[in-house]
Amino acid sequence: MTRQVYLAGDMLPKASQLLRAKEREQIKAIGLDFYNPMDNKDINDKSKVENEGLAERIVKADTDAIISSDVVVIEPQPFALGTMVELGQIKGMKDMAKLILEIVDEETFTPEALNKVVKLAVKVNDQKVYPHYEDVRRFEGAGRDEEGDRRSLGINQYVYGTCLDLTDGKGFYEWEEVLEELKKIKKDPTY
Repeated sequence: MTRQVYLAGDMLPKASQLLRAKEREQIKAIGLDFYNPMDNKDINDKSKVENEGLAERIVKADTDAIISSDVVVIEPQPFALGTMVELGQIKGMKDMAKLILEIVDEETFTPEALNKVVKLAVKVNDQKVYPHYEDVRRFEGAGRDEEGDRRSLGINQYVYGTCLDLTDGKGFYEWEEVLEELKKIKKDPTY
């Protein structure tokens, strides 16, 4: 069974489209399936898409893909509003899955209902999330010591805290680390 990766990140400027396309090709080269929202022409080819109900169709298609994916690779840039919503949605879904898993031990359900709840909660809870942040100002080095208000980049702490929670304390991955993790997932039949 091939695992599916949900690829989230800004897709409006041409440079972002090129980055998402490059990421898509690298994920494809590993041999994993993927859902890249910008590739869904039913909702994202704005020159041909019917505007009536478009927002609802985008939310449904992307949410369904998030739920059905095994892995989320996300670049939560502050200007990528849709991506920020996806990050919050994923965090909320994972928090809910944890609560359901705790409740299941306390409540009585029919075996069929219980099986469905547990299966969904386990899938969402076990979903891997790899946030990465490709901003050249993020990296230390070149003799650049920054502090206080003179920092060239400051990551929103709520966003960073969400990324820390979703990655069990890792925070952000470098892109090469993301690719290495995806290769491990591809090789592991028990994942």
